[in-house]
Amino acid sequence: MTVTAVVGAQWGDEGKGRTVDYLAQRADLVIRFQGGDNAGHTVVNDLGEFRLHLVPSGIFGPRATCLLGAGTVVNLDVLADELAGLEAVGVDTDRLVIDKRAHLVLPFHRALDGAEESARKGEWEVGTTKRGIGPAYADKAGRHGIRVGDLLYAERLGERLEMLVPRKNRELAYFGLPGTSVDELMALCMGWRERYAARIVDAVPLIRDAVRGGKDVVLEGQLGVMRDLDWGIYPFTTSSSPTAGGACVGAGIPPSAIDEVLGVVKAFSTSVGGGPFPAELEGPACERLRTGGPEVGHEFGATTGRPRRCGWFDGVAVGYASWLNGFTGISVTKLDVLDTFEELQICAAYRVEGRLVDYVPDTATQELAEPVLEMWPGWLTSTAACRAWDDLPANARAYLRRIEELAGAPIRFVSVGPRREQMVVVDAP
Repeated sequence: MTVTAVVGAQWGDEGKGRTVDYLAQRADLVIRFQGGDNAGHTVVNDLGEFRLHLVPSGIFGPRATCLLGAGTVVNLDVLADELAGLEAVGVDTDRLVIDKRAHLVLPFHRALDGAEESARKGEWEVGTTKRGIGPAYADKAGRHGIRVGDLLYAERLGERLEMLVPRKNRELAYFGLPGTSVDELMALCMGWRERYAARIVDAVPLIRDAVRGGKDVVLEGQLGVMRDLDWGIYPFTTSSSPTAGGACVGAGIPPSAIDEVLGVVKAFSTSVGGGPFPAELEGPACERLRTGGPEVGHEFGATTGRPRRCGWFDGVAVGYASWLNGFTGISVTKLDVLDTFEELQICAAYRVEGRLVDYVPDTATQELAEPVLEMWPGWLTSTAACRAWDDLPANARAYLRRIEELAGAPIRFVSVGPRREQMVVVDAP
């Protein structure tokens, strides 16, 4: 039995949902450890295609308890819609619980998020989804936040809101936005309490018993290391830490308990939002990655629908992610998208003001970086029906081995399509 942290090794949108869904078929507990509804994990199965923004991708596992961990920020209205969609097709959602320590995303967080992003100009636009995630984390760090567990204690909640509302109304007024009131927020929160009280738990005993009991635990991250608040392309980042270290903090698990750190790596590079992206392609080459391959129109944000920036595989970024997270293995996704390319390129280093760099530098330096590219032959045949490593074309295997080398970690899985059965097991932990 293992504790496996699943983290994004690039800029997000790597395909973590399908990887977690695969692992969840034997998992006992799946924990979303950070983030909110600002990113979507796509899972495709016999029931349909699902874009999960808050519900852990383990919800389709046969026995997994799914936990929204202490490190998350939760919009309970969004969660209600997501649960309703799952229940409508017969998914059992009774196994979903929420840690008391998770923070609430309240209506004014979304309003402020949109206003703050609109106030940024040109190249300084972060690319936020305007879901209120940054302002909610800011309140958490400032010790003004409202926790999910506060819903269970009305008097305490009222006192917290009495302190919070004047501050938020000043911020709203600064942007010319209408204010809120304690009564309005209390009514909203009491409605949430009625709906969610039975799902709100103190997760410490749940997690501790699972780890000590030798259960299979999967820690599900959101976004990727290049959007990490400390180690990503700040300020074009998220407001939490989608790393293996962040998994320990956000889930409530000691580092020594993690057996596997699985980095999810797309077979090329994509990014949604601002900031440097050294291996980026433009024009027809970008469009071919974005809309070519077996799935037309696949490289669009699962939450916003925005077209993703596309580029060649960036081995510098993945090696950097592997070092920071301590990858014990990688899961390579969307190999099938490259099936029609005659030739591929891999970014193996950056050139910054005439010198070669083999790690991701700080943002200001990274903006000067030029990719040093290697040429690789394509395989020009479909991989969608491949079910074993030896089924893959020789050129595809060579390309993957170079990715493995740059990542400094063995390939555990290769995805050749969106469905669970299209996951090629290479070296399962």
